[in-house]
Amino acid sequence: MAPSARVDGAFAAGRVHRVAVPGGDLVAEVAGTGPAIILLHGWTLDRRQWRGQAPLADRFTLVAVDRRGFGESTAPADLADEPADVARVAAALGLARYHLVGLSQGGKVALAHAATRPAGLARMVVIGAPIDAEIPVPPETVPAAAMAALARAGKLAEMRQLWLAHPLTAGRPEVRAAMAAMLVRYDGRDLVTPGRPLTVTLDDVRRITVKATALAGADDTPWRRAVVDALGEAGLATGLIRGGGHLAPLDAPAATNAAIMAALA
Repeated sequence: MAPSARVDGAFAAGRVHRVAVPGGDLVAEVAGTGPAIILLHGWTLDRRQWRGQAPLADRFTLVAVDRRGFGESTAPADLADEPADVARVAAALGLARYHLVGLSQGGKVALAHAATRPAGLARMVVIGAPIDAEIPVPPETVPAAAMAALARAGKLAEMRQLWLAHPLTAGRPEVRAAMAAMLVRYDGRDLVTPGRPLTVTLDDVRRITVKATALAGADDTPWRRAVVDALGEAGLATGLIRGGGHLAPLDAPAATNAAIMAALA
């Protein structure tokens, strides 16, 4: 599959591929050499979220994906189909073996994919991932309904500002600037036409057989850190990323990269 020209992507030397999936295509940007890591961004973001992970391209082939409903991908939102999208990207790029790293909602997709026990998956890392389980800490409230109403009304600037004011998107000024730049591409497609939901329980997690690590920023919300503890009880290795909030790959890239390399070693 021939790559297309790079468009404002994740990596300076990235090669952009379009991968056909049900309903449209996904954009996968590839950089580096070595074992492959498929990178799944968080909700409302896109593959540019992984710019701080570019140094890993010295040791790995990085595959940053615009998930369906986000970024430059044209496939409609459908969380239930995203675990299969990982396999589709791997097959289209000829990746017989790959690692998988996902942030937040992308981490939930990674957990669901790993629970299917795919033959090609070597190791997995999730950062700030949510799960569907009783956790002894109240979850943070996400203003999805209000954002959906603004998206349906065409008030996209207001929708984006509402999300930028949320604790999950908090960070240093340069992090908020990067977040705001990514939100320019986010039009609320997944809120207006959400597709099917994705459920990941602790029983699903217990089916994961590859080496898997659950991380969160040390300054992430109490619920996200409690989820890491629950994932640890379900059998995953765990850790906290020093100096990182919910968007640890953005606000603590060096520490995140070190944690990823340690988990994949």
